[in-house]
Amino acid sequence: MRHAKDVTFHLLTPEDAVELLRFERAERAWFEQHIEARPECFYTPQGVAKHIIDCLALNAQRKMNPLIIRERGIIVGRANLRNIVDDQARVGYRIARSAGGRGIAQHALKRLLTEARCVYGVTQLAAVVAVDNMASQRVLTRGGFVAQQRLSLYSRVKGELKDCWVFEYSPASWRGLAAHNTLY
Repeated sequence: MRHAKDVTFHLLTPEDAVELLRFERAERAWFEQHIEARPECFYTPQGVAKHIIDCLALNAQRKMNPLIIRERGIIVGRANLRNIVDDQARVGYRIARSAGGRGIAQHALKRLLTEARCVYGVTQLAAVVAVDNMASQRVLTRGGFVAQQRLSLYSRVKGELKDCWVFEYSPASWRGLAAHNTLY
């Protein structure tokens, strides 16, 4: 596996709209093989602009941290802390097909874990992933998440209802990983 180099993260901004729309359209078929499809209205300039406004409004309320991932200046993914409430949040990421296998998802997860702990004071994290999405399961497991609950027929992917796993991450995981310097 090649390692993620020249990878940066920044808060989603309105200035990202044109490039984000291009990215989302280009990667749509790839993403929709693994996660629920976005509504058709998302894939328009107005749809992406509304998405950005909504994400930034949630960010202003400290309920979401929407990040853009760039490699050598080009958008290759997204990483989000979302549903931030008290000491809990959900993590999510989507990485371009061409950027897979280079450690970018792992790097994104590490960034989300650090921001959850240091910026938002979150101590309990969760991620939901389809049972057949082995790549995301590997990323989560390597990042210290543990599969805790199977949700039957939870997500619709390509018109088919799929079972999902809820992966969880807790302070005990942080202590163990920090002691081994795998994340910090």
